[in-house]
Amino acid sequence: MPRRPSPPDELLRAFAATPRATGSAALHSARQRCATELTALGYVARERPFEFSSFPGRFGTPLIGVLSVLLMAIVAHIGARGDRFLPLAILAGGGVVLGLSGRWLASRGLDFLPIGRRKGVNLDARRDGDAPAVWLCAHLDTKSQPVPTLVRTAGVFLLIVAGIALLALAVAAAAGAGPTEGLWLGATVMTLAGGIPVVLSVVGDGSNGALDNASGVAAVLAAAQQLGSTRGVGILITDAEELGLAGARAWARDARRLKVLNCDGVDDTGMINVLYTGQPPQGVLGAARAASQRTGVPCRTRRIPVGILMDSVAFTEAGLPSVSFSRGTYRSLARVHSASDSLDNLRGTGIDETATLIAATARMLLGEGKTSSTEGATH
Repeated sequence: MPRRPSPPDELLRAFAATPRATGSAALHSARQRCATELTALGYVARERPFEFSSFPGRFGTPLIGVLSVLLMAIVAHIGARGDRFLPLAILAGGGVVLGLSGRWLASRGLDFLPIGRRKGVNLDARRDGDAPAVWLCAHLDTKSQPVPTLVRTAGVFLLIVAGIALLALAVAAAAGAGPTEGLWLGATVMTLAGGIPVVLSVVGDGSNGALDNASGVAAVLAAAQQLGSTRGVGILITDAEELGLAGARAWARDARRLKVLNCDGVDDTGMINVLYTGQPPQGVLGAARAASQRTGVPCRTRRIPVGILMDSVAFTEAGLPSVSFSRGTYRSLARVHSASDSLDNLRGTGIDETATLIAATARMLLGEGKTSSTEGATH
């Protein structure tokens, strides 16, 4: 007799029982469970190994944080001494170098850096003979950090505000403004306040990742159940999302003309957010809104908040229209990447509703594809 798919709450408990770091036995076991569930639904599940440098994911954020704080502190110190043009020159030049370096580290560094080489495994599932146009995605790996995501995000925001303040002061100084030692000092304090949580964002293995992202994987598998025998849909369970979106970037390199509905974090309470980055993927966002109206599951569309990375960022950068479904509040971010992200604080009551919205959005996109010759997919 064929195996029956497991209910979402059972999957949540199974996945969130232990931390699931990339390369760990716990992650391997959880991935095998996903393959078993997808096979029971009629999918052919295949492991897709990839290799990457873990350095950007493990140390990129704290390194950029240290360099940003040093740059901005130097600019503030020179500006407070009354130098007219040097603060602007250092801030502009250093900002360009840091921005380009950070961008290279986040994208190309995963492939080309020789240090910290690791192996990851994505799970790619599709029906035999099918070429999915829409993929449902969630990452299975976990990490912990000394500060939760909410604090790190606040730190990134403060650093951005401090940088804008320093730029304004540097431009004013170059234009001949008078002494502003107090303002330079205030920008320095803001820089330090924002930089500390960013510098502390080093990777550990002390979180069970119930919210991030056992809940998202359970929601994607539940959506696959709701879709039944629908063709044109693939399921992707990524690895190393917590190490620079490495799994999503590796998978997206060979993807063409498809759309990806990612799910990252489903709390028990809060609004379902359909998150995007870059140019708004209007077709996918429109499908999500139409699915919300049809199912009665409320949602809102918005940009991914500053300081937060999701697999949909990697897909978007690869030219694939993509969004991330996420449910929760700011209190949810206070648990993410901490020891409190466990089953003690998550029941899984938001999974079914989120899965319903994801499945309905996939159906909308597939219906859209049938009326246009430009909608297809290969991978």
